[in-house]
Amino acid sequence: MNTKKAKAKRRLREPRFSFKTMSDVDVLDDGYKWRKYGQKVVKNTQHPRSYYRCTQDKCRVKKRVERLAEDPRMVITTYEGRHIHSPCRDGEDSKTPSQISFFC
Repeated sequence: MNTKKAKAKRRLREPRFSFKTMSDVDVLDDGYKWRKYGQKVVKNTQHPRSYYRCTQDKCRVKKRVERLAEDPRMVITTYEGRHIHSPCRDGEDSKTPSQISFFC
């Protein structure tokens, strides 16, 4: 009976999607601001995996970035969750502070 209660309290897993990109840089500009919170050594590759969180308040989206072991030119980016805000826009200095906080 305890297992039923434990299962009921489990959080639903956020949706994930991944894509591969050929790139010299690890972190591609996707319009959002990210804060790196970790890095991990991955088996069978010399390239570490990096972990990022969206910097927007109350946005729980995470991003994982790693290089493909077979082809180090390929970057695998995995997103977990959905943003609750619009992408950040650079160069919005002419807007009022309330309008800027909506975008970033």
